[in-house]
Amino acid sequence: MQILEYSELGVRSARINLTSPKSGISVTLFPMVHIGEAEFYREVYGDAFAHDVALVEGVRSPIAQRVTRSYRWIIGSRRLPGLILQPRSPQAGDVPATIIHADLSGEAFALVWARVPLWLRGLIYVGAPLMGLWMRAFATPESLGKRLTMDDQPSQAEVLSWNPEVAGLEAAILDARDGFLIERLEEVLDTPNQPAKRVAVVYGAHHVRAVLRALTGRRGYIAHHAQWLTVFHL
Repeated sequence: MQILEYSELGVRSARINLTSPKSGISVTLFPMVHIGEAEFYREVYGDAFAHDVALVEGVRSPIAQRVTRSYRWIIGSRRLPGLILQPRSPQAGDVPATIIHADLSGEAFALVWARVPLWLRGLIYVGAPLMGLWMRAFATPESLGKRLTMDDQPSQAEVLSWNPEVAGLEAAILDARDGFLIERLEEVLDTPNQPAKRVAVVYGAHHVRAVLRALTGRRGYIAHHAQWLTVFHL
């Protein structure tokens, strides 16, 4: 199953709807890309936050702020006209959905970050800003798009490029956030007499694989509808 697609049309994100045959609760996944066109975010937010419940991401941490400079600093480049950073999620009460912050706290993220080898933390601290500056000067929509294609299963390139350092980083950060997201989602799905029948997950595309496994595996959800949403055009 495709999650992100890159083609001559641009980069597209798959809005995936799954339903439980037992409870009838539907979960809609919105794989997010943190840089895109304003219309993409308007479309996603207008849809997702009209659900009964919306689970959202966001690590409020100075560490995360530094690590994400690799993409935050490219906004405003003349080579990337029309692209913006993903806006913050709306505030509770401003939209119909009950909003649940389903991400690590700053303190929890700091503990996870401390498990990453010191040399790798140093490399990321130095490399992320440098990468941001390089991409601001040289990145194009095409070069960004080629990095964003993703299916629900790891690609051959991902498998062949595996190394223990990257695996350790993913285990420390990606897996920790995946686990917290799935815990919050299952709390919503398992609440007795839960009035929420439509649940949205608005989260980074890299985390959608874990959610799909959790829903279609042990919970028996069935993916029955997908719709492409254009993140940005080429």
